[in-house]
Parts: sequence; C-alpha cells; structure tokens
Amino acid sequence: MKQWAIRILKFSVLGLIILTLFGFGFVKWTIAETSLSVLEEKTQKENDFSTTISPPIILDEGSVVKGDELQSFLLFSAEKGSPEEFLAQKKQNNILYELKEVPGLLQINQNIEMKNLLANDCSEIYCYQHYISFDYIPSIFWKGLIGVEDQRYLDHFGVDVKSIFRAFVTNIRHMRFEQGGSTISQQLVKNLFFTNEKTLTRKFKEMAMSIYIETKFPKEKILEAYLNEVYWGALQGIKIKGVFAASVFYFGKKPNDISAYEGAILISLLKGPSYFSPLKKIERLKERSVVVYNKLIEENLIPNDKSLIWTQKVWDKWLFKLKAQEKQQHFQSIWRTLHDNDPSLATYEKFVLIQKVADVRTKIDEKFSSVINGKNSVSDISVKVMLGPVAANGGFNYYSRVERNKEKAIYSERHQVGSTIKPIVYSVFEEFGKKLNDNVSTKEIKLQLLSGPWSPKEAHIIKESETTLVDALLKSYNRPVIRIADEIGFEKIEEKLKPYFKSLKLPLKEYPSELLGSMELSVNELRDVYAQFLKDECKKIKEGTRAQDQSVLYALSDPNLTTVEHAVDAVMQKLRFFGKTGTTNNGYDNWYVAFDGKNLSVIWVGYEGERKTKNLGLYGATTAFNVFQNYYRDRGKRFQQFSCDQVN
Repeated sequence: MKQWAIRILKFSVLGLIILTLFGFGFVKWTIAETSLSVLEEKTQKENDFSTTISPPIILDEGSVVKGDELQSFLLFSAEKGSPEEFLAQKKQNNILYELKEVPGLLQINQNIEMKNLLANDCSEIYCYQHYISFDYIPSIFWKGLIGVEDQRYLDHFGVDVKSIFRAFVTNIRHMRFEQGGSTISQQLVKNLFFTNEKTLTRKFKEMAMSIYIETKFPKEKILEAYLNEVYWGALQGIKIKGVFAASVFYFGKKPNDISAYEGAILISLLKGPSYFSPLKKIERLKERSVVVYNKLIEENLIPNDKSLIWTQKVWDKWLFKLKAQEKQQHFQSIWRTLHDNDPSLATYEKFVLIQKVADVRTKIDEKFSSVINGKNSVSDISVKVMLGPVAANGGFNYYSRVERNKEKAIYSERHQVGSTIKPIVYSVFEEFGKKLNDNVSTKEIKLQLLSGPWSPKEAHIIKESETTLVDALLKSYNRPVIRIADEIGFEKIEEKLKPYFKSLKLPLKEYPSELLGSMELSVNELRDVYAQFLKDECKKIKEGTRAQDQSVLYALSDPNLTTVEHAVDAVMQKLRFFGKTGTTNNGYDNWYVAFDGKNLSVIWVGYEGERKTKNLGLYGATTAFNVFQNYYRDRGKRFQQFSCDQVN
C-alpha cells in the first residue's frame, strides 16, 4: 500500500511537470525566448581577462605609488599574474623599491606599463561583477556547486524528478515550503528572471524555462552563467556578483589562484551570504565550510587532503584582513572609478584620487565621530574636486556623494571661500605699490560700517605687534588685510576685484569681510577665478612688471612656510607648488587651491547636513590639503615643479 502511495506521488509530480510544459502556452515561450536571448548575449562574449576599460597604464619613472593601492588596482586589472608576483618581480629587478621617508610608498626607477582595469559587467549601483568563461573557472567551483547543490546535474534535463519528489513529501509533512528541489538550472532561472516568491505559479514557470534552456545550452554554459550571476554577499558596501568578484573580494585573489579550501568556503557562502557572513557569523561559516569540504572529498570531487582545512589561526588572520579592508575601502574606490566615465583623467590617477578622498573621510570619521554623532552625521561630510591643466576648460571633477547630482554640486552649489581669496587680494595690494617685505601692524582695527562697528578676528593669538606682508600672507592673518585695504581705499580695491568676482557685494567698504573670504562661490567658479588669476600673475612675471620674488605665487610655493607646514610630509616637503588653504564657517567649509606649474586643483571638504554644532573642528590644512598631497604624491606621475613656463 505504501509503495502504491509513493508511485501516485511520483506520477503526481510528473504530471505537474507535464502541465508545466504544456499549460503556459504563449506566455511560457515568450519568457523562455527572453531568457535565451539574455543568456546568449552573456555566454557569447569574449569572457576572458583581456576586456579592459581603456588603454594600458603607464607609471612614470621617478614617481611614487602607495604599495597597497597599486596591489588593489592590479587585483582588478587584466594582469594575469597575482599582484604579489607583479610587485615581487619589479622589486627584484630594482624597478620598484621601498621609500624610507614614508612607510608603504614605492619609488619607481623606470617606466612601468601595466594593463588597465577589467570591465564591470554589473549594471546595478554599488555592484561588481566580471563575467568569465567556463574555461577560466577552476574546477573547484563547478565541482563544488554540483556536489553540494545538484549531484544529478549531469544526468537530469533541467528538472530533477527525485529531488522534487523528496521536496514534495517534506513540504506535505510540514505543511509549508521547507524544500524546493531546485536544480542548478532552476536556480539560474530564478536568479535571472524571478523573485524568491514561493508560489506554485512561479515554480511552474521556473521549471518550464529550465527545461527549455537545457535544450538550447550545453551543461558547461549553464554552469558558467550560474557561477557568474550568483550573489555572493557584500563587502565595503559593494554587492558581490559572480565567481570572479567573490574571489577578489574575499581572498584578494583571481579565481585561478583560489585554493581548494578557499573554494569550499565560497561554495559554503552560496547557501546564505548574509547568514554565513564572515564579518558577522564566522562560526557558522567555519562549521559549514568543513561540512562542504568533507562532502566534496566523499563524492571524490577533490583529492582527499584534510591538511588544507583551515586552523583557527588562519581563520583569525583572514577575518583581521577582511576587517582591515572594510576600513581601507579600496574595493569601493575601484567601483567608483569604474562608475565614473569622465575620460579626462587616467584610470589609475582617478582611482588614487577617489581613494585619497575615502581616506580623508575615514580619518574624519575616526577623529570626530564622537563630536559629530548626536548632533551631526559623519555621512554628511562631502568632498568636491576639480583638477586639470590651467589652460583647460574645467578638467576632471569629482564629488564623493554618488546619490546626489554631481553637476549641481560642482557648478551650482556655493560655499564660503575663506582665505583662498587672500593671494588675489595681496596681488591687488602690490598693484598699488605695496611690497611683500613691507611691514604691517597686526593690532586690532575697528571700522564703522552702516550696520555698526566691525573688527576682523584672528583664528589664533598673534604675539607680534607687527609683521611683513609676506608673513601675514603665509600665516593667513586677517587684520593686516583689512588695515591695508583701508589704507589704500576700499573703492580702489573694489575696482580691481570686480573682474574676478562677479558676485562681489558693493560697496566693498560696507562688506569688508569679503576680503577675508565671506563671499560664496561654487567649486567651478573658484576654479575659474584662479585660472584667470594665474594667467594674469604669470603674465606680469614674464613681462617683468612684477619681480618673481615679489609674486604671491612664489611666496606661497614652499609648503614648509605656509599654513600646511605641520601637515606636509617628508616627500612633499622637497617639492615646490603654489598652495592656499581656506577654512571658514567654523570649519564647515574647508578648501585647498594648488598649482604646480601645469595643473590647477581646487578641493573642498565640508559638511552638507544640518549645521547644529558651533564649531566642526575641521581645517583646510588637514582635510582638503591631505587630499591634494596624497593624490599628487601617489598617482604614479612625476611631480611638475612650480613655474609660470606653461601658463599662457
């Protein structure tokens, strides 16, 4: 009697399959044809490691790179060897060597050519996937997948009757969906075209499409599609899709370098990437990985080598590495680099810039989270950058918040410019006969405005009662600026500034704080102001109407003497570049404007949330300047020493 009941159940399941094949008519075949076209598009590509986004990368002789950044970039590049092998070979040939002045930096002794980043095939936001063909997928992955998920994969036709029967019995016994009996083909169809909704209608469509796909594709192509499309969790806020992404994100290796036990760990994660997350539920993952690895040995899918099972020490080391990666955000920067289509900056330079922005935001988070949290949100700290040749129209621009409109942020949104205006003001002073070595009082000055009495304040206590103009400029004092402007006459200063600042409030004598940077400009507007100022100032130097040693450009070209003297590192101390910080609105707006003789950079770091605290405690010298310094130092290009030779 029991045998008859089992036969009836089996025929019932088979009947459901027959109904599935013939009961959906036009809708079924339309869906199947759609799935076929999608799969054909994916599986007929040149899915190897040669598909890069642009030409090769050249790292210049005499330049510097940061070792861990270069290694991360190589991991996502078309270089077939491991990053470790690439760096070891360059060091062995003395092409790369460690720079003692700053730990982690590598000096380049001769030009290095390397392949560019592989294309990101995932169209979703915050997602990474690189599709590779079956020939490039190591056997541990497809053997492990078959051994754990679908042992009769090579024998069935897309639907496994025995598995469905077993699942059917289990579900009847528990009176709910406990098992699905899905094959690899069914799981692929569900991942590509359906949701996780547990209904009979969805299940029938899934079965029909699976059978149809198996009639059109060989088994290895279905495995290829599955292993490239499956979700493998998320790290650094980036969704991990496919075997290539899983290998590089979790283990810092390309698939062909993955060991058998590492493969078992990745196969274990497929059961539930969140449930078995190594960052949150590592004990679960450890237990499942042992089970999966032993099962693969039992099924004779991998050699019987239990010495490869990880010790606790290895697990601890891996977890420590994953946690460190979460802070470094290198993979996040790779995704942002691939997501940014601006061709005006080479890919490696773009990656380095984006990483430096991430580093600064991380440091702000670590240093100020206790001050900001509860009143402000660290997530509202933003960075805007424009850089490129001074003669170019704009150049490359970057905004750290992907969720907001970059064009509006760079070109329309205005911020107080602070002391970045002072070099232009001092140049105007020189137009009226002032010299940088002239003396000026630092004592308090009070002006009678229509709005009432006003006195400029200093950010720090000034001990000297008198200083030179150049020292006042280098230390960004406020009172000397207002004193000299008052002496020359605000009307005269106003006429010289109007060509640069279209939004200057008039009359200037009633708004003297604008000379200290209380005016608001967008990043692009300040960039345009400086592009014109640099051309004008360099023209005066070239024509001999202004002595080079009396130019504010040269006065501010030694970082060891300016407001960034305590932030500049051992490498950048040796270089010369014009640079000016700006800190205003109690630290809510921080700037650095720099010019190296060719490229003009304008960087803003600030707070875009509701400004509740009295003082945010950020400064241009430690935020915006650090983005500039670390980017120009580590981008793999020789530094252009400051001069006016290339400014026309």
